[in-house]
Amino acid sequence: MLVEVGMKSVTNAAADLDNSSFVDIRNLRVYFKRSYDVYTPRQHGKHVIKAVDDVTIQIARGEILSIVGESGSGKTTLGRTVVGLTRPTSGKVLLEGNEINYEDRGKLRELWKKSQMIFQDPYSTFNPLSPIHDALLTPLKKFGLVRSEAEADERIESMLLRVGLSAKDVENKYPNQLSGGQRQRISIARAMLVQPKLLVADEPVSMLDVSLRAGILELIKELNRRDKLTVLFITHDLAVAQYISDRIAVMYRGKILELGSSHDIIDSPLHPYTELLLSSVPRISGRKSWPDRSEISLPKVVPNDFAGCRYYANCPLAVDRCKVQEPSLKEVYSGHFVACFLRDKSSEIDSAQRPAG
Repeated sequence: MLVEVGMKSVTNAAADLDNSSFVDIRNLRVYFKRSYDVYTPRQHGKHVIKAVDDVTIQIARGEILSIVGESGSGKTTLGRTVVGLTRPTSGKVLLEGNEINYEDRGKLRELWKKSQMIFQDPYSTFNPLSPIHDALLTPLKKFGLVRSEAEADERIESMLLRVGLSAKDVENKYPNQLSGGQRQRISIARAMLVQPKLLVADEPVSMLDVSLRAGILELIKELNRRDKLTVLFITHDLAVAQYISDRIAVMYRGKILELGSSHDIIDSPLHPYTELLLSSVPRISGRKSWPDRSEISLPKVVPNDFAGCRYYANCPLAVDRCKVQEPSLKEVYSGHFVACFLRDKSSEIDSAQRPAG
């Protein structure tokens, strides 16, 4: 399946951005093979995990694009592939028009000067036996960005100040001596020390207290505004995605099911999976508070016994066509794409197949 998402969607959803395609992901597939079947422990064979399955999408320069989905949807694998940490099975990723060469270590080092990744666990990203100053000094030396220790110290102090920390308070401490919020700010500082053009943020606030999340999100938005930094933001939380992003892509089992502006995805979702994610967001009271418990009738299928839409087994709107044919991502409204036969205006589904209501 070719996910047809052109630059038209970028310009409509983020008209105030530089409309050049900074990141261009084309027909990307990342498959993993496992020789052990967890469902039949005594049998061995080749089993393929399709972490990312034929994804095509562009990110404009200076845009914040959020990838939203449940655990196991392929979000992190997509992000790691974009920054060269995971090799794709097929397809390509272009950064500023240049295709990433995953085979050439030297080319990857050049890529890592332009793109950096913030990982989900701020503690595991640091060597527990090294003080913070050494952790921040390493990328500066590795990429030859400073000519002296004094210059390095000046840049470290400036960057720590920029992320809201004092060098004298943290640089001589070890990771276990800092709070989660401090460690995450330092991980952002380390990524930004090399002055990247692309930042991939993988669940950067999921392990932090609610009181600390807003500060981290504001910091990323400020870096985006001040440095025209392009951000691929990975999260399972639609509320966070709405707050920080220009556009949102909803991902499920390796596929993009819906793509549109943050406003369109939150206020006018088209795909049943997006609607499910939105209904799961806690609301205490008001018009959009939690609805009363209701039973949903789902098709009875055995997983992987069909070649159609991979959300078929969980979709309350599913029809017979969904079981045998996979929908492609199509533009339903300006800049708003969905992979669903029932929500696609051009779909030719017999009216008798449509669910009542």
